[in-house]
Amino acid sequence: MDSYLTNLEKSGQNSKLSHLKHLLYDLQSAVYSSKGGTKVYGDQPTAIFADINSINSLNSIVSSKSDIEIVTIKISNAADLNKSIDLNSFSGFEKLQYIFIISKVETSPSVINNLIKNDTSKYVLLYKISIGG
Repeated sequence: MDSYLTNLEKSGQNSKLSHLKHLLYDLQSAVYSSKGGTKVYGDQPTAIFADINSINSLNSIVSSKSDIEIVTIKISNAADLNKSIDLNSFSGFEKLQYIFIISKVETSPSVINNLIKNDTSKYVLLYKISIGG
């Protein structure tokens, strides 16, 4: 993720950089989905925060898809690395631009890339390996 932000900055794409930083770091309306259920905070959510187990059901359980621009997917344990992230699950989200994967377990970029299925390069895929954080 950090290298993508740096590349945006170096290439002078300040507007895109500013907007992505807003999506990543600022408080905004969001949908939170995990195996414990789904909650919506605020009106017209622009973000989804989900665990890897709830990805396949997002298209059917999120009713307000029209403004979603970023999905953050959390990988919490080693077993999650055996699952897949099917990008077709996001086909109903018209404004979705970014899929941000945060791994809380030690892994590598190649393992994360292998989780991705049906990648059409429609989305910018970002990841962060954040052990203990």
